[in-house]
Amino acid sequence: MDKLKVGLIGCGAIANLLHLPGLKMLEAMGKVGVVAVCDAVESAARSASEKFEIPRYFTDLGTMLNQIDFDLLVNTTPIPSHYMVSLAALQAGRHVYTQKPMATTLDEATTLIDEARSRGLVLGCAPEHPVRPLIQKVRSLVADSAIGKVTFARVQSSHDGPEKHDVPRDSTWFYQPGSSPILDLGVHGLSQITSILGPIRRVACFSGRSRPVRITTAGPYRGKHIEVHIDDNSLLMLDFGEARFGFLDATYCVEASMGPQLEIYGSEGTLSVIGNGANASLHLYRSSQKEWIRVDVPPSSPVRDLGVLHMVECLLDGTELVLTGARARHLLEVMLAAPRAAAEGRTIELTTTF
Repeated sequence: MDKLKVGLIGCGAIANLLHLPGLKMLEAMGKVGVVAVCDAVESAARSASEKFEIPRYFTDLGTMLNQIDFDLLVNTTPIPSHYMVSLAALQAGRHVYTQKPMATTLDEATTLIDEARSRGLVLGCAPEHPVRPLIQKVRSLVADSAIGKVTFARVQSSHDGPEKHDVPRDSTWFYQPGSSPILDLGVHGLSQITSILGPIRRVACFSGRSRPVRITTAGPYRGKHIEVHIDDNSLLMLDFGEARFGFLDATYCVEASMGPQLEIYGSEGTLSVIGNGANASLHLYRSSQKEWIRVDVPPSSPVRDLGVLHMVECLLDGTELVLTGARARHLLEVMLAAPRAAAEGRTIELTTTF
């Protein structure tokens, strides 16, 4: 196969800011052809089709699956729709790359994994952190005992709330049941730290609602009051076994921070990731040298959407998928268990792995 034909469903902010620009870069590289987009809101589908010069647009997934021949569906619908959209595409014989989380229950996640396996299809799942060069470098250093035996890690997965961001969306749904900063943001930190230390064995959590109402301060919905119906402030304790622990914040309560985005402590040193995205830098402190050094990280691909790039290259080259359904299912179990652990005041043993 020389090139994949790709369709995308869900023409909201993340599609317009990340996935569609990334797919057009892959198209320019000759790896894909983007043949159709779909969104329940016709104006959103039409706008994406026009903006990114995509030949067809639809408002119904079933119609797109029936009328358009393509290989891979990129699923960027809202969280509650991920499972049904991915299942429909798999049942129609399409490979799927889905935004996080892959589903809302473990049974749903397992159904998707089994459906893909039974049909010989590939199911890829965000987040993309396991294939980021920086995270791969940290994993390599830990595996090579650059800081000795890992003892614990601190992971920051918070910002100040989606209503503060200047994007063209109504952020109300982020504060409704079915959403949470654990699902929205914590998944990124969980993806990073499990990429480095492996699956989590137990989770405990403190969680609560920091304020009853949020006010939109940017974008076209500026000034809108949003009632908060979910916990917006959650702190997770993670047990990786062998006396290796992690602390992860997943909140809409961090407007600014001067602390590291990720820091891992070992018996012989510390690894620290400062900053985010393209501005992130990796630093190593070795006890034997008593000083910090900056660690060079291989450059990333110019394609910002590394997850879909990885999925496409696996399908074209037959290489092993890293962003698997099993990995995403494990993250989902952690995210589902954490609120329950907080509500019940206990530590919960996890059952999945990858």
